[in-house]
Amino acid sequence: MPRKSRLEPAFEPADALIGIASAMPVHRLIHYINQVTSLSIYRTDELPVFNEKSESLTYYDFCTCYLEDFRTQVSLVSNNSGNEQLIPALRQLNYFLMIQGSMPEEKIGQLVTAIKGITGVQLAALVKQETHKELANILQDLELHLLELKKKKEEEKRKIMPLSDDQ
Repeated sequence: MPRKSRLEPAFEPADALIGIASAMPVHRLIHYINQVTSLSIYRTDELPVFNEKSESLTYYDFCTCYLEDFRTQVSLVSNNSGNEQLIPALRQLNYFLMIQGSMPEEKIGQLVTAIKGITGVQLAALVKQETHKELANILQDLELHLLELKKKKEEEKRKIMPLSDDQ
């Protein structure tokens, strides 16, 4: 019988978690967010999140961008995947904008205000992370997914332009 780990998982909460309620499809929401903010969010591979109840991976729509000015990773994740929800306690929200990095509080406030102003967005608000224990596992899966995407991007660069040592 396997031992149960007594160690607490080491995770760092996101700097901001913005919940968005909208019936828009993800591609349209990305377009409008990019239009009203200085972000350049683009769609990538789906985010796999391990579901402890079903002991399987569930895939959620995932979009991301990296802001060089703030050294900040911005990720947009869907809350719904079929009948599964990323954070079941927040089922009224359709998307989460996760901000990880050193973005100032005033810039985060401006983002929330800009997203609220989009036609078709019913709600955009900061979510308290401390009250949702499943967020730790989600952020760990998110970090692994971002590392995997970065690795894949580096491999594609090598295919296009091999290193001088490999030529």
